[in-house]
Amino acid sequence: MNDTEQLVKDALGKLAERTPHPGPTLNALRRKRKRPRNVFMIAAAGAAAVAVLIFAGVIASDRYAPPSGNDAAAALVPGNGNALKYAPHWLPDGFVEGHRSVENGQVVRTWVPTGAAENVVRGSGPSISVASGSRQLDTTGWEDVTVRGLKGRLQLVGQVATVEWKAQETLVVTVDSVADLRETALRVADSVRADAKAVYQPVFRVNGKQASEMGGNGPADWFAQINLQPVRVRVSPQAPQVDGTRTPITLRGGQAFVVGDTVAVQDGNVWIVATGSVPVPDLVSIIDKVELLPSPDTSWLGR
Repeated sequence: MNDTEQLVKDALGKLAERTPHPGPTLNALRRKRKRPRNVFMIAAAGAAAVAVLIFAGVIASDRYAPPSGNDAAAALVPGNGNALKYAPHWLPDGFVEGHRSVENGQVVRTWVPTGAAENVVRGSGPSISVASGSRQLDTTGWEDVTVRGLKGRLQLVGQVATVEWKAQETLVVTVDSVADLRETALRVADSVRADAKAVYQPVFRVNGKQASEMGGNGPADWFAQINLQPVRVRVSPQAPQVDGTRTPITLRGGQAFVVGDTVAVQDGNVWIVATGSVPVPDLVSIIDKVELLPSPDTSWLGR
């Protein structure tokens, strides 16, 4: 071995001395490698979890949110009807509902003896009404009473008893020409409860204004009307009873007639009548603007 070979041998020996033992490295290579986590999968799972939480929150909050006007099950939006809000759960025997009115924020429902809906129109005869949304009456001098634990007032004038009290809003029960006025009025008032189902459906509109009242005894005997001052418009399946010479005219594509300050025309199954101290062309124009509800709700009349 020459000097060069000896130098190479000595250098390799020193390198070998500095090299670590291969055992640990080989053992590490033999161990099962762990699969690295997929960062994108983790992110996707997190996003899905957030989406579920958001969706659940939306569902939960929607349970308590009032329905909007666009919801299929929306509660009473303008044009679909007016909530009647309250109803008595006790009435004297033989009384049935014969009249409903909704005007200027006040709702009035009236019950009369069977077949006597005209009592409301005449303003006389036995009747019992429940009004809500009323302006508070001047009850000075009225008798203090209690209605379901609430402070109320009662007034007796002739054959009329009136009970007023305030729950969520002012409520008024009026009993006219009924036996045991005081006791009947208080018992009816005590029985008044919220009625979330009953709705007043206007039978017609004129220039966007709905018929403010409807009454009658049944599906073939009813009327709806609105007072437009100085003109009253009335719709009913019954022909108008007017005295005088009838002058025929054409109106709403059919035959109509004029008698004095009244113009009437039959439109399908109902008569539209306008009465008022204005020129006949004005009455004709008003009738022309009447929009009829295709199928009036008469199911509540006489019940």
